[in-house]
Amino acid sequence: MKKFYVFFTLILTALFLIACNRTASAPASAAQVSNREEVRIILIVDRIGTNPFLTQMVTGMELAQAAHPRIRPTIVESPDAGAWEENIRAGVQEGFDLIIAVGVNANGPITAVADTFPDDATYVLIDAISTSPHVKSYSFLEQEGAYLVGQIAGLVNRTDIFGAVHTSETLNSLKWRCGYMQGVMSVRPDLTHANFLWNFTGSWTDAARAKELALQQAAQGAGFINAASAVADFGTFEAALERGFFTSGQDADRTNPANPNILTTQIKDTSTVIQLIVDDFMAGTMDTETVALGVRHGVIGALHITHDSVNPRNREVFTDEIQARVRATAERIKSGELHLPIPTEL
Repeated sequence: MKKFYVFFTLILTALFLIACNRTASAPASAAQVSNREEVRIILIVDRIGTNPFLTQMVTGMELAQAAHPRIRPTIVESPDAGAWEENIRAGVQEGFDLIIAVGVNANGPITAVADTFPDDATYVLIDAISTSPHVKSYSFLEQEGAYLVGQIAGLVNRTDIFGAVHTSETLNSLKWRCGYMQGVMSVRPDLTHANFLWNFTGSWTDAARAKELALQQAAQGAGFINAASAVADFGTFEAALERGFFTSGQDADRTNPANPNILTTQIKDTSTVIQLIVDDFMAGTMDTETVALGVRHGVIGALHITHDSVNPRNREVFTDEIQARVRATAERIKSGELHLPIPTEL
């Protein structure tokens, strides 16, 4: 019996030491980082490539580190569906304090990991909404930027036909499609749905397909074609230069002095998003409420309206009067006077 008690005591001691070691090495919560010499942050994304939505996040993390020298960021790409949960779990196991995952593909994995290890890290999901009470979700009010671009389109287009070459005809894409159409119709109330042409590339990168669709819309009389298919938009830009219609880019500044027909860009400033997240975390003020980021946060907008460009505005077409009118709309959105709900169908 005495040997049993000695053995039992040794087992309890070992378990206690393991627990203590785990507690000592566990990542700090947002409220505990103020005294840390080093705060570890992991950003888990799709393949970055040249996608401005993701390249801006890399820039945002660099700027966040400059503002908070104690952070040690790591950026990990998830090349396929199976890598998401593996990378998020690795973030927990390796003791990262803040785990940021991006996009709808990350939603299920980060929700599962956060529910399994709720106290082992602070979890953030960007551009999707988690059902977990342990995940802070950031969504976007893209319709606000699309509305501003739509107003510009409505005021510069010399025809009654408005085109759009987007990625996909999904419910999520309604924010881009409806925002654009509502913006046009706010300054051209005589128009109907029949005045709009919609085509979809089915790809974020197929510039040849985007160009083909844009040329088809131009042949049908479209004087402005809204481009919303990420890197594939360069095909629409080429078509605009060749056929003379006006267009707009997405996310990052796509204006180009060599192509004056690209009048603006629908801004989605994910660099600012990363900086906001890190600022909140380092201040210990991060909660788990879902946040919808829009014009008033400086995240969503339109180039030459809410955000400046290094390139000159095409003043001959995009006049000072048009700029002033659309800027007034942006102020109404920012103040909350103008709300832009999205219907369930177009």
